[in-house]
Amino acid sequence: MPDPLFDLSGRVALITGSTQGLGEATARVLAQHGAHVIISSRKQPVCDRIAAGLRDDGLKAEGLACNIGHQDAMDGAYDQIAKNHGRLDILVNNAVLSPWRSIEDTDRPLLMKALETNIAGYWYMAMGAVGLMKARTPAGGSIINISSIAARRPSVNLALYATFKAALDGMTKSFALEFGGDGIRVNSILPGLFETSLADAFTPEQKADAVAKTPLGRLGYPREVGHAVLFLASDASAYVTGTSLVVDGGRLISN
Repeated sequence: MPDPLFDLSGRVALITGSTQGLGEATARVLAQHGAHVIISSRKQPVCDRIAAGLRDDGLKAEGLACNIGHQDAMDGAYDQIAKNHGRLDILVNNAVLSPWRSIEDTDRPLLMKALETNIAGYWYMAMGAVGLMKARTPAGGSIINISSIAARRPSVNLALYATFKAALDGMTKSFALEFGGDGIRVNSILPGLFETSLADAFTPEQKADAVAKTPLGRLGYPREVGHAVLFLASDASAYVTGTSLVVDGGRLISN
């Protein structure tokens, strides 16, 4: 029998940046465990296409476009969720802007654009979720921020990405501290290098080097982040908040 601790039936989950990569894989895992998932990225047709694919597999899903770099888009998305569902149980903050750029080539407009998405976007998406989670009876929910091991081990040309992911650790702990009394748990996941479009920015030699320095000897599969999110979204982690779960095949502990 399936473990009821991982049963998400009746819960509504919003996953940002979920039309590809880790976000899409995570949405599928949560839907396979009973959640009604809201597929979200910047373009509605793409969201609808991914959601339709999940429904074709007998899962519960809908598409909802939202550019987390714009406050009005986030407000509109939460208004729609409140109207359609009257609740939100799970938020996975996953959408990200990760320009491949040296520090010297990072101008102020790019830095501010990345700040709007990677910090302000995560912050206000979490605040919108908090509003719906506090309105539940009983209040509660789970917010999972997708960070990166780059927060602890930066890479050349990913300074913006590493900087904002490091800041996300403080945000996660602060939200966990402030909203724990409302039954809202807030945690983060730090993935290593996975088989996604981000890994495509690395040369074959860089990928081979990363694999060689990973104790498990391979890149991660996107669904494996989904399994970690499932744990943090479910009752299996009912006493876990303010923590960072590293999912990297051992890369951080490797020399």
